[in-house]
Amino acid sequence: MIPSIPNPPDSLSDRQSRPTRLIVGCGYVGLRVARLWLSAGDRVLAITRSGQKAVELEKLGIEPIVWDWLDDSWLLQAQHSCPSELASVLVAVSHAPMADVPPAQAHRLGLAHLDRWLSEAPGSRPTRWVYLSTTGVFADPLGSQDLWVDEQSPVGPSRPGSITALEAERWLESSAIEHVVLRPAGIYGPERIPNVQPLREGQAMAVDPESYLNLIHVDDLARVIAAVSQGPCMGRLYCVSDGHSVQRRDYYAFIAQSMGWPAPSYVPGQELQGAQVQGAQVQGAVPRRRSQGNKRVSNRRLLEDHAIRFAFPDYRSGLSSLLAEMAR
Repeated sequence: MIPSIPNPPDSLSDRQSRPTRLIVGCGYVGLRVARLWLSAGDRVLAITRSGQKAVELEKLGIEPIVWDWLDDSWLLQAQHSCPSELASVLVAVSHAPMADVPPAQAHRLGLAHLDRWLSEAPGSRPTRWVYLSTTGVFADPLGSQDLWVDEQSPVGPSRPGSITALEAERWLESSAIEHVVLRPAGIYGPERIPNVQPLREGQAMAVDPESYLNLIHVDDLARVIAAVSQGPCMGRLYCVSDGHSVQRRDYYAFIAQSMGWPAPSYVPGQELQGAQVQGAQVQGAVPRRRSQGNKRVSNRRLLEDHAIRFAFPDYRSGLSSLLAEMAR
């Protein structure tokens, strides 16, 4: 499908005075970034695969571009519809596996198509790309190894989505594009609280309660994206978390106590495959080492390089208003 750019603002002076931002994947995170940019007076364009989503974006003042970035059939025809003089590009596309596309290739292909399209713009290349990766790219700690990870820690993803993200990081690093890669911890916020459903229903959870959970509130992540998309490029890679890792036992207990729900329960033992708890099959359980997936994500470099103050510096401050709204 050939992407179509909607009619730009009426006056040439308006276009020249307003920074233009492009978002690829205007979903849970991207939409919040778009609202920040719009509130600052920026012009915001967003690429989406869905015509219905395009209509919704347009109602919010976002200029939609309907395009599946894995489709390169339009490349020879699209140069005249390419946006020019972009201030920044945010790539916040889901890492979920896609049919018929190997995980290692999915985002690499999309980024290459995007770069080729934007290189046809009559103006300059985008000032800066921001790619939303994941802390899932880190290798699991072994034995008594320190659980803290940062930008220098070894990578070694095993899940398809994390493999997709790491290969995209490598593609950007090998390119000439000015970019910043963000590796966010678990993103939570309105209508997205990890494991709230099994907690509500009193189901046993197939997690190690002593392992650590790393979180970042979606609104704080949006502010981080806005901050690194402009100004001096201090670094090309940042871990994004609130910096206050919490053991899952404490996190789930806080939710249960706040909501007046039964105390959390957990699948016993380290071998969780096919576990039976009170006669109920536990879904999605897999065998794991105790250290597997158990990390503590440092945000030190991010806070040293950028003047960012989190609105929700830990899980308690972030969850309190969310749980109060849920209770209502």
